[in-house]
Amino acid sequence: MSLAALALGAAACSQESSGPGIPPAAGPGAPPREPLPAIAGSADRAAAPAAANVTTGTTFPIRSAQIGPNMSGVIAKLPVDEGDRVRKGDLLFRLRTTDLSLRVQQAKAALDAARVRLDAAKREYDRTRRLFDNNAVDQATWERVQAEYDGARAGVAAAEAALAVANQALADASVRSPIDGVVTRRFKNVGEMVTMMPPTVVLVVEDHSELELRFNLPTRVAAHVKVGDPVTARFDVTGATRVAEVSRISPNVDPRTRTVEVTARLHNEDGALKAGMLAKVELRDGGAAENAR
Repeated sequence: MSLAALALGAAACSQESSGPGIPPAAGPGAPPREPLPAIAGSADRAAAPAAANVTTGTTFPIRSAQIGPNMSGVIAKLPVDEGDRVRKGDLLFRLRTTDLSLRVQQAKAALDAARVRLDAAKREYDRTRRLFDNNAVDQATWERVQAEYDGARAGVAAAEAALAVANQALADASVRSPIDGVVTRRFKNVGEMVTMMPPTVVLVVEDHSELELRFNLPTRVAAHVKVGDPVTARFDVTGATRVAEVSRISPNVDPRTRTVEVTARLHNEDGALKAGMLAKVELRDGGAAENAR
């Protein structure tokens, strides 16, 4: 049997198996197709006037300070702990100051001695000047007395500078907070050695009165965002919702994700929000939302 005959026979069998009276699936005589079921929510999305750009962001402190010593030494006092609120100028920790106090006393004694020498040199200077004016002493004697007087004045100035250095060193042993904030990390304890080089971080103080909310947007969306645009941040952990304004837009594009980092300022005077929290960020106004549709 030829191949053509086999093909005709197979086609005939297929038509017999389909049975008489069954309309074709397509073409003349085919029944109308049933409409596809509506996708839930499609009409609502079509009717929505403007869909929000939704992304995620992370909060960061507006200011952060890593606090280290102004000199190498041993911590003698550390009155703050993690979670404590501090004001600018509050004592954070103090190094041992026994030797520094002795240096201050030594510098004071040296200054007193220098002032005594200056007083003696001044009296000699005044006496010799009167004699020189009356031609009672020669030029060499007068110049020698002048030099001694000038040296005594320089000695007092040097002693005063040494005392100032000693007092500054004593003051540097006490480290104070440079900002208002909260102590978020404490790395050292009383009795531990700390150094300037390499620098030792003893505490971290962060200002949480305001927070930076940082999030990334695709370049096509970021192109329509500008400083001052409003954003809404929702924090699922606390249920809080805050409105912020865009404060900074990065001039660079991340080459891996092709996104731009955007920063917004969040007011946090009540302290309900913390640095490191995750937020859902929505941009509803401006060209960004229009471009995202």
